[in-house]
Parts: sequence; C-alpha cells; structure tokens
Amino acid sequence: MPAVMKRKMASSLSRSSFFSHGIKMAEGRPGKRRAVSPAAAPATKRSKLEETSSPFEGFPRPSPADVTKIHTALARHFGERRPGAKKPKRQILDTVVGTILSQNTTNTNSHRAFSQLMERFRNWDAVRTAKPKAVETAIKCGGLAPKKTKWIQHILRTIYKETGITSMEYLRKKSKSEVHAELERFTGIGKKTSAIINLFDVGHPDMAVDTHVFRYALQLGWAPTEKERSIHNKKKQGKPWPVVTRDTVYEHLDKACCQNPQSPEGIPGQAQVLYAPHPH
Repeated sequence: MPAVMKRKMASSLSRSSFFSHGIKMAEGRPGKRRAVSPAAAPATKRSKLEETSSPFEGFPRPSPADVTKIHTALARHFGERRPGAKKPKRQILDTVVGTILSQNTTNTNSHRAFSQLMERFRNWDAVRTAKPKAVETAIKCGGLAPKKTKWIQHILRTIYKETGITSMEYLRKKSKSEVHAELERFTGIGKKTSAIINLFDVGHPDMAVDTHVFRYALQLGWAPTEKERSIHNKKKQGKPWPVVTRDTVYEHLDKACCQNPQSPEGIPGQAQVLYAPHPH
C-alpha cells in the first residue's frame, strides 16, 4: 500500500476513534469551546473529593488560567469531553487490565492484546481460571506477557477470593482515595492507573500522569526545575520540595487541576481533555 494512502487511512481512523491504555476512548467534538458556568456544569462526585496538598507547596504553576488555556486549545482540536453524559458503562476490570496491557508498548499492540484476550476467554472468570500459558499466548503481541499475565491473574484471583465474584464494580461506591488504596496494593498498578479508573470510570476528578504527561508538565513549566527546587530548599522556608518524579508531579497537578474551585469548565472535563488526547 502506498505511503500516502496509509497516512490517509491513519488520519481517518484518528478522527473516528482512538485507543488509549488498551480501551476505546470516546471521541470529542472539535470546535469552539462553549463557556459553562460552574453552576451549569454537569454533576460530578465533587462531594467525595478529599483535599490534599502539593509536594511543591508555594510553586505557582499551573495557575487556573494556565489550565484553562491548555484545556481550551486541546478541546478545540480534539473536542470537548464533558462528564455526566449518559453512555454505557464499561467494566472497571476492562480498564484495569487494558491499562496493564498498555505498559511498555503501543496503543495498537495493547488494543490487539486486549481484543485477543477477550476473543479467547470471553469473560474475566475464564481468564482467572485459565492456565497462565494460555493467557500469555493471547496477550503476547503486547509484550512482557509472562509478567502481565501474573499481575492480571493475581488481581482476578484476589478479588474473587475476597468478594466472591470476579468484578471491581464495587469501586464505584468508593471515595477517590479509597480507589487509589484498593488498586495500588496490587503489583502492576500505580497512581496513573488508579487515576484513570477514578477519572473515566468512577467519576472522581483525578489527574493521570504517565510518561508523556510528565514530559509535557516539565516542558510547560508546570513543575519546578532542578534549579528552582534547589533555590527553594536552600531558603529553608516552608516544606522542602522533593525530587521531581511522575508521582510527585501527579500529586502537584492533581491539586492544581482537579481540586481547583476556579475551574470554569467542570474539573473532570478539564482533566479528561488534558489527559486523553496525547499520543502514546
């Protein structure tokens, strides 16, 4: 197939749908961002939000204006993603497993691995009781199949032993911090996966930070440089700033983007449009 035709097909696919972390993401509608007052924003689980502090206390960026500016640019290009819209719920386990399969591979390969896993086993009970080799074969195209199989089956077997069913739908009744605690006890699940579950499945505003978002945060100046951190710590005023890592940037951006009462568009919509469109 000629290279030009391949590019056209890829462009067409990107406009109709895309996959992120092994799961299909809903397409937004590109266009001018509509102004929405906080009172008119869709209902979310804001009552369950727990206030946290930034590890970089006193660092001024991103400001509410910074977040809104980036949100506006992304929403115009990729389309709005507003919380509260009625749509079929996917199983939380779909997202958990899809995110594990997305690690250290491309969206294309992780989606293929997820699809092959479902075609081979149909449901999570079948995956839970399957022989590891059979699961490894199904997800091999996503890379690290033995490790990912071990993580996935451990999660499935643990929740079945604890609840009597192979499901994580009980997370929908948990608070934001409870979702993090419940998921992050498992090997293979970190803050990013927990934030994705909160944001796209449970409905809690959360700011998922992966390698790409971490890089963008540094490029935008939304996290302190090593020089800024060193200057702050030498002053010995307030709490010392920790090393800038994905986890510390997550805590900082979650505070700035998802716990900001000045967000004019509805906090979850901001976090979703900030996270979802970037290429993996």
